[in-house]
Amino acid sequence: MDCNYIDWNEVWKQKYEKNIKSRGIGDCASIWDSKEKAKGFLARSKNNPDRIREFVDLLGPDKECSILDVGAGPGTLAVPLAELSGHVTAVEPSKGMADVMADYAAERGVSNLDIVRKKWEDVDPGMDLKESYDIVFASHSLGMPDIRESIEKMISVASGKICLFWFAGITAWEQRMTDLWPDLYKKEYSCGPKADVLFNLLYSMNIYPNVEPGLFTSDSVYPDYDTAFHDFKEQFKLSTPEQESILNNYLKKSLVKENCHFLFPGVTTGIRLWWEVER
Repeated sequence: MDCNYIDWNEVWKQKYEKNIKSRGIGDCASIWDSKEKAKGFLARSKNNPDRIREFVDLLGPDKECSILDVGAGPGTLAVPLAELSGHVTAVEPSKGMADVMADYAAERGVSNLDIVRKKWEDVDPGMDLKESYDIVFASHSLGMPDIRESIEKMISVASGKICLFWFAGITAWEQRMTDLWPDLYKKEYSCGPKADVLFNLLYSMNIYPNVEPGLFTSDSVYPDYDTAFHDFKEQFKLSTPEQESILNNYLKKSLVKENCHFLFPGVTTGIRLWWEVER
């Protein structure tokens, strides 16, 4: 036995569970059960068409290919990709996100998009998916407790490219929680697993992906201060006047007034990992 062997899937699990425990405000999918929040997410994404176009170009779809989007959100990529490909299957567990995606597809006249309303962990490939897909991807949606099992399931239905987008370091939204948690909840915030763990896990699976880093802005824009305050209050599940006062002080120092709105600036470093699956 190699005493230097590291079980990277176990490292992922431990970081994932520590993050969930420290966050204490629900899992990622439940945050987006509100259709209004999901609409807002889609609107913000559509305000950055260059980034959408960049993602689509990286995947390189054509009219003959089939695509699987794991954790599709409100259809930010699934709907444009469906317009350029033969078929898209979008897996999305959040009711609000899936409902908004269905509306977005109908609005654009897209009929070759199937929505599977489940967590990826609960998807049965034989029942819920096509036999195989030319492109399988997950865009910043790898909040899964057993990442090895999740990747193996992607491989099982892939007949071409697999592309994973994830985070290289602390994200802009994690930074806010890191700043606030000691005062709000009297404990440290623990960030989730990052791309270093993901890469090492793939390597241990004899998968040697192409790797490309990149920066993307993750600004939050609000029409007024009260909207920003209530959004963060709801997001962080604040319930006491003391917590509200802490948030108020933080926002007054962090929000930037720009023209007729308030901006919470943020920049996040992402990583793209991709490889070809041979059948």
